[in-house]
Amino acid sequence: MTRPPKPPVAPAIRPFTWRHVLLHSSIIALALGLGLMSWYISKPVTARLHETEPGQRLTIQATPDIIVSLDTDSAITASNTHPPWIEVLRGNAYFDVTSENSEKLEVRVGPVRIKDIGTRFSVRMQQKGGSIAVADGQVEIHMETGIYLVNAREHADFDSTRVIKHRVITEADVAPWRM
Repeated sequence: MTRPPKPPVAPAIRPFTWRHVLLHSSIIALALGLGLMSWYISKPVTARLHETEPGQRLTIQATPDIIVSLDTDSAITASNTHPPWIEVLRGNAYFDVTSENSEKLEVRVGPVRIKDIGTRFSVRMQQKGGSIAVADGQVEIHMETGIYLVNAREHADFDSTRVIKHRVITEADVAPWRM
């Protein structure tokens, strides 16, 4: 005698319970809460835009130790990072670093980076590069071909790869628009 085949067994369906809904909802709420908390706690890098119109000049305090003066029709972005960086977008900017113990300032002009070594200097953005004039201290110009040092009362014109012209100037020539 052969046994009759067993009828197929349907898969067991879990009954609907509020306990399961509550468990899954709490897991989703916890994940969303942790995501939002990490977004609020982290300090994203922001850059503030400062610009002047023709005929207007502006002086800002980028950090407690760094004061920036903008000439007419100029624009910069300043970061909130440590050490701070500032990018000259157009025009002239004069930097006055008041403390030698402050974090080193980095100024960007296109692909060229200018690192401050406790000083006062001005930077001018030009169509094919820029220029820098140092009143006090020193700055380093970092470019593709190497690092170039500019001392007090010196002026240097540069493009993205090299220093084009380097000369001695008077302090009044550092930022004549500030006078």
